[in-house]
Amino acid sequence: MMLFKKKLNLILKDLPIQMVLLLLIIVAMAEFVSVSFIIMNLLKKLNISPENENIQLFISKIAFINISMILLFGLIVLLVSRIFKKINNYAFYSCTTGLPNKNYMMNNLINEISQDKEFAALISLDMDDFKAVNDTLGHLAGDELLKLAGERFEHAIGEQDCVCHIGGDEFLFFIKSARDQAQTELIAKRILGLFADPFYVNGSKVDYVSASLGIALMPEHGTNFQTLYNCSDDAMYMSKKLGKSSYTFYDKNMSMNLYEETIKKKEIKDGIRQKEFKAYYQAKYSQNGQLTGAEALARWVRADGTVVPPSEFIVFAEKNGLIVAITDLILEEVCKDILSWIDKGERDFIISINITSQHITSRKLILNLIEQIELLHVPAEYLEFEITESMVIEDFQKAVENIALLKSYGLKVSMDDFGTGYSSLNYLKTLPIDIIKIDKSFIDSVSYNEKDKILLENIIHLAHGFQLKVIAEGIEYEDQLNILKDMECDMFQGFLLGKPVHKEEFEQVFLNKDHTISIGEKL
Repeated sequence: MMLFKKKLNLILKDLPIQMVLLLLIIVAMAEFVSVSFIIMNLLKKLNISPENENIQLFISKIAFINISMILLFGLIVLLVSRIFKKINNYAFYSCTTGLPNKNYMMNNLINEISQDKEFAALISLDMDDFKAVNDTLGHLAGDELLKLAGERFEHAIGEQDCVCHIGGDEFLFFIKSARDQAQTELIAKRILGLFADPFYVNGSKVDYVSASLGIALMPEHGTNFQTLYNCSDDAMYMSKKLGKSSYTFYDKNMSMNLYEETIKKKEIKDGIRQKEFKAYYQAKYSQNGQLTGAEALARWVRADGTVVPPSEFIVFAEKNGLIVAITDLILEEVCKDILSWIDKGERDFIISINITSQHITSRKLILNLIEQIELLHVPAEYLEFEITESMVIEDFQKAVENIALLKSYGLKVSMDDFGTGYSSLNYLKTLPIDIIKIDKSFIDSVSYNEKDKILLENIIHLAHGFQLKVIAEGIEYEDQLNILKDMECDMFQGFLLGKPVHKEEFEQVFLNKDHTISIGEKL
């Protein structure tokens, strides 16, 4: 008996709930009909005539009840089927796009991949700059864009293929119609081409969204879903790194690179938590050799004393959303050092700090910087923030507004790497900056390239015409310094005058020399 119950449970477990319910209803109906026949037979045995008026009424009621039960059971089956159809849609299809979702993929696509031993491809897609749609047009507009994109995807693939919306702006394609890598590549190009035509969302034209694709091939890169998905995901992130709006086939070296990056990201996060990022100060001098201040440069000083140069972590931190936290640490340290130097009687110096493109386009982050300065009670006249031309290009109007916000609190703003962008003259006219820092690439060639020399001299005179100060950075040789001095450049910075050093050395070597040097004298 126990064995029978176990077998029955196994059978019922594999059956859809609608089928189980239908079986139960059929059994109930059969039982009811059986009872009706038993009553009829009992009446015959008691020699009660079926033609009796009361008996006929009884029989007609039984018949009515049977028919009503059949209709009721049929209605129940219909309602339950519709309910489960809706539940199935919610469970296995995206409410936003109507495409199969991650649950569908996990419950159906996995089995399909496992059973299929022929060539196939799994393509991971992540939209580029989709966040801008949500930020500017709203989340409902973002959902509408996803729906429109999903419709394009469905028309771009074959009948054998499947596209799933796995969440957010991520989609997954299972391609069976391709026979080899070359055909898969054509399909990938076709998918990317779908973003060439703009989307129209609630009357707004969206032409800045593209996609990054990662492609894993079966059986070359794996024969089970999880392996293929991991490979396609790694390849997709590589496409992001290569500049977006592209596709990349998986390569086994990617996993190692991503593993190394994951470790590096963790190390930087640990470094931030343990405050291993320190300010190193590089001195700046005026025309008459007086120390005007310094630039605070970030250095990663590990627990064992190893100093990691910025070239090994700055760009990586920017790409991985960690640079703002590092900037906060540097600003906090600089503010405390400024207060310390003021207490020791030092005056008339300005410390400049580099901020990021995230800061210059975000009012909230700018206000966070101001709040941190005010919280530590640092006089604004001792601080300067450095930005670059490339930052301003991202959103010129926001940059103008946020620079003006910094200046409204008495903070100075300088433009670093001046001359390397595309609209330098427009910046001089429009941006409310105080200082420009001429890029090192101009300084390197000023002593032997006559064109660069003429260009540099005119930039300095033009800046002065706009009432801006000029700093030349990256000075390494005395002839460069002398030429720049003759051009009436206001301030000088570079290895010739002093390398970036930690706080204690900066105090000893620079702050204790009466703030002056003989221009041309190497420190």
